[in-house]
Amino acid sequence: MPDERIEILIGKLIGGTLNATERRELAEWVQLNPDDARFPQALERAWERFEPEQPMPEVISDRILGNIFPATVSEDEPEESGGIAWLWPKLVAAALVIGLGVYWWASYRGSRDVAQQERAVKVQLADIPPGGNKAILTLGDGSSITLDSAGNGVLASQGGTSVTQSGKGQLVYKSGGKDEIVPVFNTVSTPKGGQFHIVLPDGTGVWLNAASSLRFPTAFTGKQRSVEITGEVYFEVAHNRQMPFVVKNGPTEITVLGTHFNVMAYDDEKIMRTTLLEGAVKVTRGGRQALLAPGQQARISPATGSLRVVDDVDTGKELSWKNGYFQFEDESLESIMRQVSRWYDVEVRYEGNSKGENFTGRLTRNSNVSSVLKILSLSGVKFRIEDKTIIVTP
Repeated sequence: MPDERIEILIGKLIGGTLNATERRELAEWVQLNPDDARFPQALERAWERFEPEQPMPEVISDRILGNIFPATVSEDEPEESGGIAWLWPKLVAAALVIGLGVYWWASYRGSRDVAQQERAVKVQLADIPPGGNKAILTLGDGSSITLDSAGNGVLASQGGTSVTQSGKGQLVYKSGGKDEIVPVFNTVSTPKGGQFHIVLPDGTGVWLNAASSLRFPTAFTGKQRSVEITGEVYFEVAHNRQMPFVVKNGPTEITVLGTHFNVMAYDDEKIMRTTLLEGAVKVTRGGRQALLAPGQQARISPATGSLRVVDDVDTGKELSWKNGYFQFEDESLESIMRQVSRWYDVEVRYEGNSKGENFTGRLTRNSNVSSVLKILSLSGVKFRIEDKTIIVTP
């Protein structure tokens, strides 16, 4: 295919104006010429015109292109039945998403109308920035400190324990001498659009996702170290065999000696998930309990109290929020938008039948919300923002 023709087709691809015949032409050429460097080169040039402020990464390898286009186009498949319509989301994703440094595709369930897939995908939005390091610290006397504006240094001293904020969105508790310790309870709460890192008096590291909370004593005494959580929290527990660490969320308890694990327990999610990365934990709910090994996940239904263990969980996906990503695997639009709502501090409203697609992929949490919605809109769903509400329409 001539260079000029490749440029034209890719330009139409990114602009959303490629018709069915042109889609077939481009898809067949890419599949028949997977080693041709002109496709990624043209894609990069076209992206620069489409999104000049988003730098294009290095040229995509042949192996990645092979993963994006794994199948062969059937010459016998009639155009009116959709032809290579199944490949269209992957072609669009290659054009739009690679420039953002992620790999994304919409996992379609059932056939879609070709005309709907051909519609230009353009998101006209008032942008909303991502969340950041912010939280509220409630002290034992009921007073509160806003952590994103409190500044660095010592914030408080309670019962022989000092509380210090660092410039890295981190709160550190340090106990004085044993004779001085008088434990009081503190609570750190992140709002929607917030996250925070806490180092507890025993050296345990705790990371709070958006709309989450941790209640804990300023010093651990007695036979166990006990804390309470809501939302989503990741723990790296300091080992102490004589004093087990216990995490409570309502009637659920997670008991550990020293380990790394993540707990997702938002009230608006149907399943509570405890995912183990290192060590061992015991999850207890009512009369049921499960001992987890690394790579396993305990799933609890708050509605029924059922508990089951899942093996070989993608721990990277479960920890993606802590590492700065949204990561989805065959996940519904509603589930994704709940995460978007928490991180960007927005409400989400649906109009019409706009909830039907499942998605797989990874996106940075450091981008404005328009970048996320632009990718999701590849499925044909549309978005608009009114004040602090994202409205989803078919």
